[in-house]
Amino acid sequence: MPQFQSLQRLLAFYTLTLLAMLSLYYFIMFHEMKNDSKQHSVEIFHTLQYQISELSNPINPAVKKIVEKPFLAGISYQLIFMMPSGQTYIYNHTEADERAFNGIMFPSIETSLLSNRNTHSTYTLSTDKLVGTIELKSGHKFYTMLRHKPLDINWVSYRYWLPLMTAIMFFTLALLYTLKRRANWEQLLLYTDNLSSHAKEAYTPPPFVSKKSTAEFLHLGHALSRIHYQLHNNHRHITTLKHRLERLVDHAPLPMLMIMRQGQISFFNQRFEQVFSTAFQNDSNYQLTDFVFAEDESTQLLLQHLVNLRVTRTLTVYGLANKKAYQLHVTPWFGEHGQVHGFTVLLNSINDLVSQNTQLQQQNIEIQRQLDEFNALKSTMGHDLRLPLEAMIDTLEPIDTSVLTVKENQIVNTLIETSHSMLIMLNEMLDIGEIEVRKTRLSIETVDIYKTGQQVSHLVTKDARQHGLELLYFFAADCPRLIDTDHRRLQIILRNLLDNAIRYTSSGYVALTIEALSAEQLSAENTILVNASVSGATNDLVADNTNKEANHTHDWVLFSIQDNGIGLETTQRDKLHTYFKEMAQLENTQADQSSYSQKTSQIHTQITQADVGLTTAYSFAKLLGGFIELHSTPDVGSTFDLYLPCQNPNYQPIYHLNQQLTRLHLIAIINQPLTAEHLKRLCDHLAITLTIFTSTDSVTLQHLSDELMQNQQTLAPILLLDYDYYESITLALSNQSEIKDDKSTDANMIEEQIKEEYLQDKVLSNIDRQYALDHLLANASLPKILLSMKSERSIAAMLLDKCDGFLTKPLDANLLLSELLRLTLPTRQTLIPEAEVKHNDSDIATANSMVHETETISPLILVVEDSPTNQKIACKMLAKLGYRSVVAEDGQQALDVLQANRQEIDLILMDCRMPVMDGLQATQFIRAQGDDIPIVALTANNTEEDRSACLEVGMDEFLAKPINKDKLQEVLASFIKT
Repeated sequence: MPQFQSLQRLLAFYTLTLLAMLSLYYFIMFHEMKNDSKQHSVEIFHTLQYQISELSNPINPAVKKIVEKPFLAGISYQLIFMMPSGQTYIYNHTEADERAFNGIMFPSIETSLLSNRNTHSTYTLSTDKLVGTIELKSGHKFYTMLRHKPLDINWVSYRYWLPLMTAIMFFTLALLYTLKRRANWEQLLLYTDNLSSHAKEAYTPPPFVSKKSTAEFLHLGHALSRIHYQLHNNHRHITTLKHRLERLVDHAPLPMLMIMRQGQISFFNQRFEQVFSTAFQNDSNYQLTDFVFAEDESTQLLLQHLVNLRVTRTLTVYGLANKKAYQLHVTPWFGEHGQVHGFTVLLNSINDLVSQNTQLQQQNIEIQRQLDEFNALKSTMGHDLRLPLEAMIDTLEPIDTSVLTVKENQIVNTLIETSHSMLIMLNEMLDIGEIEVRKTRLSIETVDIYKTGQQVSHLVTKDARQHGLELLYFFAADCPRLIDTDHRRLQIILRNLLDNAIRYTSSGYVALTIEALSAEQLSAENTILVNASVSGATNDLVADNTNKEANHTHDWVLFSIQDNGIGLETTQRDKLHTYFKEMAQLENTQADQSSYSQKTSQIHTQITQADVGLTTAYSFAKLLGGFIELHSTPDVGSTFDLYLPCQNPNYQPIYHLNQQLTRLHLIAIINQPLTAEHLKRLCDHLAITLTIFTSTDSVTLQHLSDELMQNQQTLAPILLLDYDYYESITLALSNQSEIKDDKSTDANMIEEQIKEEYLQDKVLSNIDRQYALDHLLANASLPKILLSMKSERSIAAMLLDKCDGFLTKPLDANLLLSELLRLTLPTRQTLIPEAEVKHNDSDIATANSMVHETETISPLILVVEDSPTNQKIACKMLAKLGYRSVVAEDGQQALDVLQANRQEIDLILMDCRMPVMDGLQATQFIRAQGDDIPIVALTANNTEEDRSACLEVGMDEFLAKPINKDKLQEVLASFIKT
């Protein structure tokens, strides 16, 4: 059985093992038998020695009797007896089957003698005999030679034949087992040889399943059957895929080919053969450059050396024969070690597209020529049409309206407004930027930038709330309140920048910060923009900027609009920077009007593609002698910095110092870093002790308690709590509770345990924060102010009951200071300086003077309305009803007027929606001071929700616009008793 060499080797090893064991057994047995024979000779020698030593005077007859005794029977020996006289006797005995002794041998033994009473004897052993000497004291000597007893092998005994028979039996069993294994292997090999790739459509067990087959052969047979079945299925699947691939590739409508790593084409489909009129032959060496070529040198070089290609490329090539254009897609395929093995190539005919593209390029050139002509015509038309309108505006604006009647004044104002509207419409229709309008259109006047920032923030508050954003406003204490600039354009710039920030911010905050800078604080890049801005500004602004007094500490006012929205990508940011620089260069080097308009239009088109919409803001900033700087990081946020020259600054104090404020300890819990920074700057300026916490837990609560205990004798604590932080903790606890209740029961136990431990840690952390907040809110001795972006009516009454004051975002610092003073001195009455009242509104100052100087019995009504038209209507209606009136433009002015003239004002008509401070906030502030003056709401939204909101903050009555004279008279009569 040459094919079963493993079984042969196994049988041979087993046979050798049996032979080795059998040989070892017989060797040991014969060795023991020889040792027994030697021991028998030693025992005979000792017996002979004993017998001889018993003789006192040995003589020959006595010795002869000894050698005839039975203990020497069955053994060959030679005994030499030598008497002291020299007489010698020899005794020999040889067994029948042994040879006779050759002569007489006297042994010479050099070993030490052994003492045995009165004899001296010694012996030596060899393989076949024992030679010994016995010497008596009497002088008699005996020389002995004893042959060992020969081995007596009795083959009938079981100790000789049983091991051999056992070995033969085991060998027979091994041979039978090997033969059985040989039969099993023959059956398995026969079954394996009969297997084929198309023989099995389903799994079947092996045919040799029987009791005679061993378990391992059965398992091996089943495994082979399963493997064969799976291989058969894979073979069928591969065959199906192969057929599909052949049909797809061969019948594909696009030429396809495969290229080896060295550049040789190994295959191309039938469509390739049709397009390039070449039949594939295995013995041909095709190259890609034999069929296509590229016009540019770099692409042609790549076609010739594809081995350097590591990524998918799309190239434009042309056929060598038909000269048609093709789009070539080449994709490398890699081996398991990352080396390139070859390339797959797909060709797509783009000849028609290339022809159309060439025609379109020619058409675009013609269209561009026509557009250039149209832009030149548009610029000329804009110049010709704007001149009459500008002349009309220039004529109307210098008219002194104080010498005109009311009707004439209205006519002049209507003409001016209409002319401005027509000019704006003309600019928009002709796509002419504001930077192109003559700079004489600027209305430079003293502007309260603090109030402007408040107004703009109020205008975008609604949009910020709808987007779920936090709106921040901060005016630096060292910044001038009044500067010379164009109020309307400044307001448009800030509004556009804030709208842009809100539009691209999905969550987080939008902040407006106003502060002053010196020229040394500007960076080198800003200095370049400053030079361009000065050159592009009006002559008046440049002159004012160069003639600034030396004692002015600030040169620029910085309006920073910051958000944490999506930010701008690098390409968009580069486009904006390029736009700012190109516009600055264009302003400095503009030539004729037509070329200037054309270049401006092209630049505007580029910036529009960036989808930012900052052209108007930048143009107005240039007009005002300033510039805009952009800082943006994707997914982090953007900052637009507006720099305006600090012209004729007036440093009126915004935040008045008060000794009482230094005795306060303001504790702010705010998780908005920018708000915390603004609050810290304000408190540092007013010397207010401030402690800010970004979060609360048991540790911060203990730290706060220690501070309160330490400062309880010197400082009055007040807590300012950010409602957004409070709400985030509440929502987090609610969400984590839902997650914990809705855990999946089918999840892995280890993962579930980890998730549960992580969730428990977060829940415990939020519970700790919630406990700290509840502990602070429950402290009745600690005055509390709640700060929120939401309106007061949107907050739970339970939380409002725990607080002593409420402020809305953006945080008005003056309102915060008023609340701090109110909570520490409830009976305090603050007087606003007359100078500040005069500055805020000349009409209010005049009305105040009339109130102080004129004594009349007519009740005085405070009309709080931001619309000039509604102010006039309300005042005329009140005059006809017999009431005097004084006007305030917003809630903050209303508080100032009411504080200055509280003794004479009998009722307040309060508009609900106004900039700076709305009517609801103003009413809440008035009621918080304990004033019960009647307040009647005026609003255009006559809904039940608005009515409830007005009554909740403390208003007494509700009137809808337009005001009904009879209804107004009825309401006034019910509250004012004349």
